[in-house]
Amino acid sequence: MLDDMSSLNRWHVGEITLPDGSEPQLRIGVPLSSDLPLTATVHHEGPALEFSLTSFAVPIVTEKLAKVVQNIAGVDIQCLPLEIKGHGSRTVLNALRIVNCVDESRSEFTKWTLKDHRADLAGQYRSITKLVLDTARIPNDAHIFRLWGFRVVLIVSEKLREAMQRVGCKGAVFQDVTPPLN
Repeated sequence: MLDDMSSLNRWHVGEITLPDGSEPQLRIGVPLSSDLPLTATVHHEGPALEFSLTSFAVPIVTEKLAKVVQNIAGVDIQCLPLEIKGHGSRTVLNALRIVNCVDESRSEFTKWTLKDHRADLAGQYRSITKLVLDTARIPNDAHIFRLWGFRVVLIVSEKLREAMQRVGCKGAVFQDVTPPLN
């Protein structure tokens, strides 16, 4: 699931912050334990969308869309209230499941090495230009998750995609990352 960047006049929401100005960790697969209010600002004005990713790949959605996601994804998602300055309320989707399921034999990628300036990420994906998932490694009950080693990617099941599109999901683009059937 990606941001639909085809509209030149779409809004863009920047980073999400806590009241002290710090950025909550919303891409690491753990629940946010703080009940402090989250805020964000719009960096580029335009029509508000039902789905969008922030500057740091955190999904924000309408309350209606959040309820659909929560109903299907259950414990794999944490829905957090967000106030967007001058634009009202939205919901942050904090994906809590991380799945190691990249089919490296069919994908195209580079990994971080110990020699890179981010040696702390050695072994993780630096970039993925073609993503194919090994569906045998995805649990049957996984409806929304981030990829192990490349947490900027958000994967949704076909069931969740269909439900999101039924209620309205303007702003999202869904790309098939499953292997072709032979």
